[in-house]
Amino acid sequence: MIYRICHSTEYRYPGLVRNSHNELRLKPLSDLWQTCRRFELRVEPEARLFSYELPGGAVHHFSHRLPHHSLRIVAESEVESCKNNPFSHLDLITDDSPFYLQPSLYNNFCEYLDPTERVPNHRYIQLECEQIAASARQEVLSCSTAAFLVALTKLLHREFRYEPGSTHVHTKIEEIFIYRRGVCQDFAQVMLAVCRSQGIPARYVSGYLYTGHNGLVSNDATHAWVECLLPDGSWHGFDPTNDMVVNDAYIRTHTGRDYSDVAPVRGLYQGPPASKLDVVVTVERIDE
Repeated sequence: MIYRICHSTEYRYPGLVRNSHNELRLKPLSDLWQTCRRFELRVEPEARLFSYELPGGAVHHFSHRLPHHSLRIVAESEVESCKNNPFSHLDLITDDSPFYLQPSLYNNFCEYLDPTERVPNHRYIQLECEQIAASARQEVLSCSTAAFLVALTKLLHREFRYEPGSTHVHTKIEEIFIYRRGVCQDFAQVMLAVCRSQGIPARYVSGYLYTGHNGLVSNDATHAWVECLLPDGSWHGFDPTNDMVVNDAYIRTHTGRDYSDVAPVRGLYQGPPASKLDVVVTVERIDE
């Protein structure tokens, strides 16, 4: 599948602002399952763009020192995605639990096992995660980690309600467990907590989802899901918001420990604290 994505972000300020410094994580990744064929980034007012690479993806950054009333960022990309059968590399039968007991696993992937500010592991979270994990394991007939992750994805989709506007970017994970509702960011961070509680390295993925006419849901901006490390060394995607094993409708832009590592746009400036934010994202399928 080939997709054309346009991601527009516009800030409008009540007065003049200056010394604006911004980081962007908007460029789709290129890897075994997807290729970024074209990427263009525009900023208004114009600014010189810089970039560097992190393990999770590309980061662009720029600064505006002169006064301005608004800031508009437009990222356009064209991506080819080829993961049309997400189950082709999943072992749903073999007991592969010994892989996750190796001491070297933590040494190599501690950042995806340790707690973070957004995905803590204090006593309440531990108890919730253990209960959810136990329920998911009851739904599988094998000891395969992939089978457990498929069941966990399905259980979270069933037990938590997708409700736009019910949370915000700073909502704590404890509230998600209590009220059992949220958006894709919340579903993803709950799944991170459960996976890490079971010793499975898991990372947060930010990107886009082509919803088309297939009934899938996504935020008006970027989408979020989880990737878990499997015993064959591959990272496999699971989307509890939609009860999906990630396929070629998903376009990855950045990976990290939680949302804080992958925020599409972040910045600071000097000026009035209030601002109006408009984000518009379109994902179109291109037939060639």
